[in-house]
Amino acid sequence: MARRLRLRRRFKETGSRKPIAGTESILIDRRLTKEDIDWLRKLRNARAANQPSADIPTSVVRRLTQLAYAELRAGKYAITFRGRDELIDRERELN
Repeated sequence: MARRLRLRRRFKETGSRKPIAGTESILIDRRLTKEDIDWLRKLRNARAANQPSADIPTSVVRRLTQLAYAELRAGKYAITFRGRDELIDRERELN
């Protein structure tokens, strides 16, 4: 009971993160668009291959950096742990 109350409070505080049906532990951010997710995947793949990131559209960069899913490193954008975790949660949602 106490756990449900904590989860409810957390959902009310954030407002934009919703639980995936059937699981209480996985939360995804509904503020991200399909384009944002595609760019997060490109950033993740570039980091995994030790390659510089591609040129990201300004609107996408603003949103991803504002939400702390990407950051500027050495003149190029890179995915953060928060961005990586978001992609993992979305992949779990599909399965």
